[in-house]
Amino acid sequence: MAEEASKKLSENGALVPEITKRSIRVQTWKKFQEHRCAAPPLDVFNKIPNFKGAEKAASLLAELDVFKNAKNIKVNIDRGQEPVKIEVIKADKNLFVPPSKEASIPSLFTKVVCPAGLDLVDQKKYVRLQGSPESKNEVGIDTTIKLDMYVVGSVAVSRKGHRIGKGHGYVDLDFGILSKLGVITKDTIVVTTVHDVQVYDNLPEELFQKYDLPVDIIVTPEEVIHVEKRLPRPTGIDWSLLSQRRVNLIPALTAIKEKEEKSGKVIVLKSEDTDIESNRKPRNDRRRDRRNNRRRKVRQSTTDNENADSNAENENEQGNKKRRQRRNNRNKSEQNGADSDAIGNKEGEHEEKKDSRIRQRQRKTNRDLCIKVSNIAKNVRIKELKTELREKGFNPTFISWKGSFGKCYLHFAKKKDQDEEKATSDILTALSSLSLNVKCEVVKRDSKGENGADSLPENRIETTDVSTV
Repeated sequence: MAEEASKKLSENGALVPEITKRSIRVQTWKKFQEHRCAAPPLDVFNKIPNFKGAEKAASLLAELDVFKNAKNIKVNIDRGQEPVKIEVIKADKNLFVPPSKEASIPSLFTKVVCPAGLDLVDQKKYVRLQGSPESKNEVGIDTTIKLDMYVVGSVAVSRKGHRIGKGHGYVDLDFGILSKLGVITKDTIVVTTVHDVQVYDNLPEELFQKYDLPVDIIVTPEEVIHVEKRLPRPTGIDWSLLSQRRVNLIPALTAIKEKEEKSGKVIVLKSEDTDIESNRKPRNDRRRDRRNNRRRKVRQSTTDNENADSNAENENEQGNKKRRQRRNNRNKSEQNGADSDAIGNKEGEHEEKKDSRIRQRQRKTNRDLCIKVSNIAKNVRIKELKTELREKGFNPTFISWKGSFGKCYLHFAKKKDQDEEKATSDILTALSSLSLNVKCEVVKRDSKGENGADSLPENRIETTDVSTV
């Protein structure tokens, strides 16, 4: 299956020299787009996808004996596993989720306390930690709780139990921490709920390391897959793989490190921060950087303008003589009243001629035959329409082009004694030979007509016949 993934990616132009976890993730995310199996939010790239049928998968999980016999169940916060949390609450089991950001202690996870009798909407609020403060009980690192089931989301899984997440490693590290503290035991069942397109027959074993979390049971909307042979699990914390930044991000991990160092253990962290998510700034940080860049550009522009003003002053000093000459010429022009009157008369004549042309066109449009052409493609230009009209022997008096709105108006001169109905019918019949996929409508004016040069023909139309070309 993974070899097929590499071939598909290559056919799509994204050449992959070798099969990697990243290439398998990308192929799976593309499958979600091709099969349209994502549920809101529909953006699945770089995420644990929410999938259609998540409720059905959760219902199948709730029917398993391992679920019915479990008492303490931890479910990750991904949207696709939200229906599993609802099933845990409905079965009156202890639901644990990742710690909230407002935790006052170094918390391993949060116990969700949901009052009985709530409807589905309120239950979802509680499992999303949007309930009352009393609904969230933080569990510290000294807990004696043992988890019976650990439910996670996945990007891709194999029938042999291999799991690929979104690449940040938080689930693997969380499982290692809980294993070290004894919260997860050999009896804890690891389950993932996914869509069927996320399941592969095989994934290359060489891609997986000792810290990668495998799964025991895979539940899809269509089937339940029990892994025949359990793969090796993370059994603790490998400090050499963690940077100081990663330790600082997880309060519980910081507390464990301090506790072990007080007991005399020497902990050596990774010297260089190469965690995948550290290469990408959070969305808020990226927005802040863009705002700062815009402000920096504004300040730079202001500085450039000030420099330009300074240079302009120097140039003005050098060009005083030219400016005085221009002022003198302007004063002479203002003093020449006769010339000003002549200019005013010419402008008045120009406006009068313009008004005359507008009135003439208005009278003309009230007499001509008008055809509205609609459904014009955005890439069609008036030049193309004119060329085809000339080839077909059409000669409109003028064309009112509204190409940006997908329409135009063809105006044909109407003879004095010509029958308007017959003339428009002949024009529509002739226009049917156009190759453009357009719709033509005959346009009639009111008997009074409407004045005003800027009024559009469609403001006073009456559709009497429609012909699809």
